[in-house]
Amino acid sequence: MTKVDFTFHVALDDGEFIKVDEHLYTTRSTLQREEPKIHMIDPCCLKVLKEFEGQLSQQIVDEWLLLSRALDQSCSFESKWDDQKIIKELISGQQHPVSWYVKNCRAN
Repeated sequence: MTKVDFTFHVALDDGEFIKVDEHLYTTRSTLQREEPKIHMIDPCCLKVLKEFEGQLSQQIVDEWLLLSRALDQSCSFESKWDDQKIIKELISGQQHPVSWYVKNCRAN
């Protein structure tokens, strides 16, 4: 099997995407079929990530997404999480168990 790389150009409004390392997170689902480094993200998640633009790595985004799923699964869906606090902890390199986030990162 031969591997072929494709290059394409796309124009997006600033409010439709965030770039983290070599990955693009966007609310435009049609782009996901075009490139494996393009990921679908909800507008509310995009808004949170935009606050930390330039401070994020792909590892931080991956950890945040996994942690968000873990928090939602271990607690009721009625719980709201302080995503800004969670991302700040991840950016600073803090290592916490999920239980720490449950106790310390509920949104008011």
